[in-house]
Formats: sequence, C-alpha cells, structure tokens
Amino acid sequence: MKTQKLKHIILAFGAIILTSCSSMLYTSLDVLRPAKVAFKSNASNLLIVNNSAIQPTNYGHKTALINEAIKNVIIPTDSLSLFCLGALTEDLEGKEFFSSVQLIPNSKNKSGNFLKLAELNKDSVKSLCSRYNANVILSLDNIKVNDDLEEYYLNESNSFWATLELKFETSWSIHYLNGSRSNSIQFKDTVDWESESYYRKQAMSDIPNRADALIDGALTVGHNSTNRFVPYWEKVDRYFFNPRNKLMRQGMDSVYVKNWKSAINIWEKAYKETDNNKIKAQATNNIAIGYEIIGDIDKALDYASKSYYLFGEMTFLDYNSLYRLTDYIKELAQRKSEIDTLKQQLGE
Repeated sequence: MKTQKLKHIILAFGAIILTSCSSMLYTSLDVLRPAKVAFKSNASNLLIVNNSAIQPTNYGHKTALINEAIKNVIIPTDSLSLFCLGALTEDLEGKEFFSSVQLIPNSKNKSGNFLKLAELNKDSVKSLCSRYNANVILSLDNIKVNDDLEEYYLNESNSFWATLELKFETSWSIHYLNGSRSNSIQFKDTVDWESESYYRKQAMSDIPNRADALIDGALTVGHNSTNRFVPYWEKVDRYFFNPRNKLMRQGMDSVYVKNWKSAINIWEKAYKETDNNKIKAQATNNIAIGYEIIGDIDKALDYASKSYYLFGEMTFLDYNSLYRLTDYIKELAQRKSEIDTLKQQLGE
C-alpha cells in the first residue's frame, strides 16, 4: 500500500527504553532500510508465481562420516519452492506494502530442465496478470540447494562434532503488465546446524532430520527474501552520554518524554557554555542522535563528526567512544544515501 509518510521513512520507534551503563544510556531504535530490489512505484497488485523446475532427488545431497567415503544420498526436494513461496507470501501480506498479494503455488515451468532457467514470456505475463487482476509478477525461476552432513572427531576435546549445512541459491525475475521486466536476480542463503557430544550417536541425533531440515531451510529462504523485495525495519542501538553535568542531565529528562527539540536545545547550550572538551564531545554526540531522530541526517552527521574530533583532541583518548562514533558516522552516511532510494520505493 505504500502508505508510509516521508517522516516515517527516516526513523520511527515506539517506547523509549533507556538502559544505564555507567555514565551512558542506550536505547534501540527502529530504522527503515530500503529493499535490495525495487519495484516500480505503481506496482500495487502483486502476483507471486512458482516457475521453478524440481531439483532431482539425487542432486546436491552429500554425507561425509568418520572413516567413510563421501556418499551422495537421495532426498526429496519437490516441496522446497512451495514452502519458500508460502513463507514469502505470508510475510509480504503482513507488510501491507502492496494492495494485494496472491500466490500461484503450482509451477508454471513445464520444461523439466532443472539446470536451465525458463522465464515467463510476455504472453504468459499478460495472461496471468489479466486472470489474477495483477500489475506485477514476482517469479521464482529456480531454487537449488546443496546440503552437506559431516561428522568429525575433535582430538582436543575428545568429542564428536556433527554439522549439517544447507546452501540455497534462488533465481527470481520481476515482470510488469506493460511488458517491461527486470533482469534475473540471484540470492544465496546458508542455513546450518551443529552438535557436539562425547557420544558419537548423540552428536548425530541432535542434528535434525535431513528432509525436515530442507523444509526449514526453504522457509528461512522465503522469510529472508521478504526484506530483499520490500523496505524493512531494522533495530539499531544509540548511546547517549549522561555525565554529572546539570545541562546534560536536563537534556536527558526531555528524552524520557520524547521532546527531542528541547533535548537538542539544552545539549547545544551545554556545548556552548562549557570549556570542558569532554562535555563538548559528549554533548555533540547526543545532539547528533537527537537530529537523527527528528529526521535531519545532515545535521546529525555534522554533530557526530564534531564529537569525533573533540574526542580525538582530548589528552587521554577515549578509544571506545572514538570507535563507536566511527561506526555511527558510517551508518549516518549510509542512511543519507538510502533516503532517495526509499522515497522511490515508497512512491514518495
């Protein structure tokens, strides 16, 4: 539906929970990140199509046990696309990014050639869009998994170690009712389990059943794919300084009631009125976070940079704060570069 407003594109968060850590307080914020693949802004009614050929049961499944040769095993994989697309469809419906989301679970790929992509042609796209009242199709053109079950003996701990690693590769394409399409898109996902025990049988028994693991892996691929196709929320941590300074503490009082402009004004006053470089550095750090929260990324970057240089000029360097600010400046720069992309994806 793309109903989010621009002020919510920048950042939004619910209850502020500040946790004390010495003279610092930190909180988690929800930041909106752009999707890796953008739909056109007028793509409102989505049809998800299974267009994948089934992976052969004897392809990609290997077992390597202690003192035994590597074996190729047979595992059914005919339901992987169904579980992947089911998870994706459910997640996209919950996002309410599109006006409607529909799924065609039975594969449209009749080639039977697992190793060669057979993308939907223009006539098929037009027919499907007309039948399901859709204006954009997301097609799963291939899902492949290579899974390895391995067993080891660890001399240093006199124990057995078992691992199951699933490496998924998926190929997708996006098609529009007007005939335009995107290039094929590929993603990779890894899902694994490991178990250690002094008893060999126990180590292996703690690894899930191979067929069940493949289903769990396919579900994970579907869930992971959601954030690749639509913007998503990500939690980030922010750290406020709360030293024994009257103005700095007053600023934090405004934070508790989410009065960010008041907090910024008080911290700016603390910055201007003190001759203590440490307080200046701490105040500018807090100001940067305040501006980020109200959506002014440029000012947030400016004050975060000031804080970094002020900490760098101190006689006794606070390396933890310098490292944290380095990461924060990089993240703010990334967020600034993402804003235009988010505007396009949300139709702003």
